Amino acid sequence: MYQGRHCNYSDYQLLENSSQIFLQIINRDNFDISEVEKCLSTFSDFDFELSSKIRIYLNKINDDRSGAIIKITHLLNELKNNVLVDIREHN
Repeated sequence: MYQGRHCNYSDYQLLENSSQIFLQIINRDNFDISEVEKCLSTFSDFDFELSSKIRIYLNKINDDRSGAIIKITHLLNELKNNVLVDIREHN
C-alpha cells in the first residue's frame, strides 16, 4: 500500500525511480545521509518496516559496504515485489 491506499502502476514507477536514485547515491564513495532522506521517506510511505530495515543497513554501510548494499538491494526488491502484488490484487 502507498500512503494507506492500494498501489497503482504510477506508485510502482515512483518506487522504481526512487530506488534507482537511492542506489546510485549510496554506491558512491562518499555520500551524506541527507542526500537519501527523500528516498527513505518515499520507501516509508510504502512500508515503514522495510524502510526501517533499509535504514539499519544504511547505518552499517561504513563497516561492510558491499554486504550492506546487497542487503539494501534485496530489501528494495522485496518492497517492489510487494507493490506489484498489491497492484495485481486490487487493480
